[in-house]
Amino acid sequence: SLGVGFSSGNGALVDFGINERNLLGQGQDLSLKGRIATRQSQINLSFTEPYFLDRDVAAGIDVFHIREDMQDDSSFDSETTGGALRGGYPITERLRQNWKYMAKNTKVTDVAAGASQLIKDVGGDSSLSQVSLTTSYDSRDSVITPTEGYHVRVENDFAGLGGDKRHFRNTVTAAKYFTLVDGWILSFDGKAGYIAGIGKDVHLTERYFMGGEDLRGFATSGVGPRDNLTDDALGGEWMYAGSTELTFPLGLPVEFALAGKIFSDFGSTGQLEPSRTFVNDTGSIRVTVGAGVTWMSP
Repeated sequence: SLGVGFSSGNGALVDFGINERNLLGQGQDLSLKGRIATRQSQINLSFTEPYFLDRDVAAGIDVFHIREDMQDDSSFDSETTGGALRGGYPITERLRQNWKYMAKNTKVTDVAAGASQLIKDVGGDSSLSQVSLTTSYDSRDSVITPTEGYHVRVENDFAGLGGDKRHFRNTVTAAKYFTLVDGWILSFDGKAGYIAGIGKDVHLTERYFMGGEDLRGFATSGVGPRDNLTDDALGGEWMYAGSTELTFPLGLPVEFALAGKIFSDFGSTGQLEPSRTFVNDTGSIRVTVGAGVTWMSP
């Protein structure tokens, strides 16, 4: 696969990928995916064995490298290199659990001379060793274009088995879909999360940054605690976001795969430790209303 594009979050971008879904005729999945973009570039190598030890357990390994330019938002760049081991299995037809162990090293680099002191204090390398458990229930009629049903996912992350980051994070995501009349789909989705440091403050790169894709209409990292002196986004330790969206046909032939939508997004993020008198951390809600046209075709 190849792609080129532009987004307000990542700027100009080029995507590429190669994927073998039946490696050596064994049903194994091997993929290499990459993105080169103005804001964030990354490369990911993944391997999945769908029936590990001849059981209904999907096991795999991931290796990744991510470079992120956050100069416009927080006056620093970062580079992250790491890997993960994962395994997942169904409990029932719709209920599933996934486990993952991830280790990564993150380097905060090119901190601007005029950056917030709270960013300068965490410059350099940091490491993470984290175990995650994700439990999900999915009753949607389609993963790609759902029209009925709902989806709930609960993710629990514990970091502290090695590395120098120690925290416990819980994130809940849910979505519900209704068909009003043929082609008219009403959806509600939301997420909420909280991360708590264990014996030390939550690291800058592990906090919640909100805006852009998860809160349409706001700049990337445009919502949340901010240094009043430097205008740098600092991230928050709790967050919530939600959206109501109505998708409807445009009166065009079905083969065009075009649909209209109107939506309203809301959300916020806040709480920062350590805090300072120069930090603006109101946690007030932000709301947007918008409209758009989508195109999706196989």
